Amino acid sequence: MPKTLLFESTSLRLSRFLPGLCLFGSGAASLTYELIWIRQLSLVFGGTLHAISMVLCAFMGGLALGAWLFSLWLKRRQPRNLFLLYGTLEVLIGAYGLAFPWLLEATAPLYPLMVSVAGEGPGLYFLEFLWGTLLMLPSTFLMGATLPVLGTWLVGQRSDSILSNVSWLYGMNTAGAVAGCLVTQFITIRWLGIAGANLLAVGLNGFIFLLCRMFNPPAEFATADKPPVPSKDEVPISRTASWSLLGLFAFSGLVALSTEILWTRILVIPLGSSLYSFALILSAFLFGIAAGSLSADRFFKNHSRIKLFLLLEASLGLMGLLMIPLLDQITPLTSWLDAHFYDSENTAMQTLALRSSVAFFLMFPPAFGFGLIFPIANQIHLSLFQNIPTTLGGSYTVNTVGSILGTVLTPFVFIPLWGIERSLFVLFASLLLLTCCTALLFPEIKKRARALPAFAIVLLGLGYWILQPGSATGQLGQGNLTRIDFGTSPDQLKIVDYLEGDFATLSVLEDTRRATRTLFVNGFSTATVSEQFGGTSYMQAMGFIPMILHPDPKDALVMCFGTGNTLGTVSAFPDVRVDGVEIDRNVLSMAHWFSEWNGDVRNRSNVDFHIQDGRQFIRWSEKKYDVITLEPMHPAHAGVAHLYSREFYEQARARLRTGGIMMQWLPLHLLSREDSLAVLKTFKQSFPHTSLWNSYLTRIVLLVGSDQPLTLNPQNFLRRMQNPAIARAGNEIGVHSFLDFLDFHLTDASSLNTLLAPVSLITDDRPLLEHSTVNLLPPFARETDETFLNFLLGRIRDFPAIEGLDQNNIKQVQAEFEKRTARRLSIFSQRYKGPGALAFQSKNFEEGLKTVKAFKEKQAGAWVGLSDSGWTVEKVD
Repeated sequence: MPKTLLFESTSLRLSRFLPGLCLFGSGAASLTYELIWIRQLSLVFGGTLHAISMVLCAFMGGLALGAWLFSLWLKRRQPRNLFLLYGTLEVLIGAYGLAFPWLLEATAPLYPLMVSVAGEGPGLYFLEFLWGTLLMLPSTFLMGATLPVLGTWLVGQRSDSILSNVSWLYGMNTAGAVAGCLVTQFITIRWLGIAGANLLAVGLNGFIFLLCRMFNPPAEFATADKPPVPSKDEVPISRTASWSLLGLFAFSGLVALSTEILWTRILVIPLGSSLYSFALILSAFLFGIAAGSLSADRFFKNHSRIKLFLLLEASLGLMGLLMIPLLDQITPLTSWLDAHFYDSENTAMQTLALRSSVAFFLMFPPAFGFGLIFPIANQIHLSLFQNIPTTLGGSYTVNTVGSILGTVLTPFVFIPLWGIERSLFVLFASLLLLTCCTALLFPEIKKRARALPAFAIVLLGLGYWILQPGSATGQLGQGNLTRIDFGTSPDQLKIVDYLEGDFATLSVLEDTRRATRTLFVNGFSTATVSEQFGGTSYMQAMGFIPMILHPDPKDALVMCFGTGNTLGTVSAFPDVRVDGVEIDRNVLSMAHWFSEWNGDVRNRSNVDFHIQDGRQFIRWSEKKYDVITLEPMHPAHAGVAHLYSREFYEQARARLRTGGIMMQWLPLHLLSREDSLAVLKTFKQSFPHTSLWNSYLTRIVLLVGSDQPLTLNPQNFLRRMQNPAIARAGNEIGVHSFLDFLDFHLTDASSLNTLLAPVSLITDDRPLLEHSTVNLLPPFARETDETFLNFLLGRIRDFPAIEGLDQNNIKQVQAEFEKRTARRLSIFSQRYKGPGALAFQSKNFEEGLKTVKAFKEKQAGAWVGLSDSGWTVEKVD
């Protein structure tokens, strides 16, 4: 090959590869910013659906605005060195990304003023949107400009190369977003924290700027426009038809975003609501778009673009409709995945592979179609915009505006109005019908397919009659997204209620064999009630224990409603005013199914309900409380870790009066050993006087914290128990005497200081729980028992402070307390062949306890493990 041709070939490859590489990095950085900024803004606005939606709309609105306005500027000014301009945009994005956390923190104190001005409701939502937009706009505006700038530079005068170049650039940009999503959610936040992930994105922007400065390929192609020349095989196009195609492209953007939201709502049932699951779902969707975009040029270089565009849109609509029957397989799929998840031979990589496969199988096909459409749409819109910059910027803008509409309409209109399954049908049916109608605007197509819309209507009507989307049948998994708990037969379950709400999918299932009733939120079993003793003990204990411990509670806050049992117990105490905070109003609508257990708490006059994010309520409320209690969702679920962080506990402490009591659940059966110790250490740092409490029948630990030492008073207990409502609440959890109440005391947290020493704290910057191993491997009974035993061992020689009794009575109470301690220890000693097993087996609890005491003193400060052959010892570093 001659040197000249070789140089030109190399230069061409460089001029194509380098911008693709830059946009890959840009996509990774932008997705990282989006994920991080949503987290940071949710700590101000809250994690409600309205707040998250407003933040997403503000982010995408900035992208759309930047793409359009910059394309207009490019059209008028035609700057010479667009590649260097692109590099400048990237470094400015990085600079603002570096400043964003400080700007947010500086403006956060304005939020209470916004609430006081607008109150709760649409006015506040608009101000949140406005604030989020203003905060993110400098960066998102520049992000939106990157594709038009780089695309205009690469396309130059070659208007016929829009498809090939946009296919490459948009595909690489979206592929970068996939990488940014996976790396941020799986690696950087875990090991570097939120601040570290943000700095990594800033560094990526800076690196792209350096690439642009160092290489700066020559601008071989001028940016001056030439009138577009349609391909010979292209159909004639009118102005009306051009606008119709643009409108169809915008609608496909709406359908794309709506599809992502709807299928995410579906997939959290089998995959769970962990950070990893959401990352896999989003990555599968983005990967499909990237693959589709990168394939468009290869597959469709020599086809009629308009016919192809219409065919792809119609095919997408048809494919979306054909996927709807798969929804009836979600419940059996969930049971199949659960069986693998709880298999003792399972590994974390197997769980990750299975979940990735499910997400890929369901999200990739429609996303691939949407990815194919984007570069083709850019090529055909050239006839409307008449120049390359506004073609690229305008196409990106209208598609993004459609996505914004999908973000708003899907949770607030489509799901409440039609439900998930019927929403999918309406969206894809509308896409198919709108495409058929648009096709009639082209004479060549109209001649051959005049009856196409009528045929589509008949086809859709027949499809609706056959599929009957969204029709509830009362049968598990048929027309509903119900979940069957692992180990439970579907034959013994009955659907009591089912609701696809704007925020979550809720169901109430009744187990007719076990006589239990369970509330599921997005497939997670949030609470189970039972007529049998102990069925709801921990929920009622969460209300009973702190209210009894406080000498005279007047104001209480109960966060996270669930079935309402805790709130019902707290509000049963006389002369107390209670604020109940729940993020999802639809959860409250299920309360009547549990009124037998929650005491019909929704109709109690001393309870005020607030539909709000708990973290937001704690941060911005000025009211002081005597008791705060909360039982959030699974601690390892995405977005829940901020209710277990050091910053949250500090905010909660600020809301307590002197001597006030904080109560939070610690579900050992849902957490690993490291998770449980991290929660306890973080809680203890904010509440110096922390103790652990527990119902004898469960492995759920209750953390009680205060700024003052807690002292138990038997006389106060007996006086309170004279109230029939309080006595009934106590009896329901097995508390008939002061000794019964004392038995709930597990240990003081100070007895566990050695175990807690090497453990990291949970913070807003390092949300350790979101990266817990339990997201990929469940904690089995032995691990749960092991953690509980190490807490229980702290009870030996740890006797809580009691006032109002003489020394003889104290000794009697202490002796009874030791007997009950021995009974608890005997369970673990006999089950795992531990110290004193033979003595416990022969009911010699005193001798058994003495043996365990000797073991504990010999192994002081060590972690006690459990195996089939006995108790093991692990030194704590």
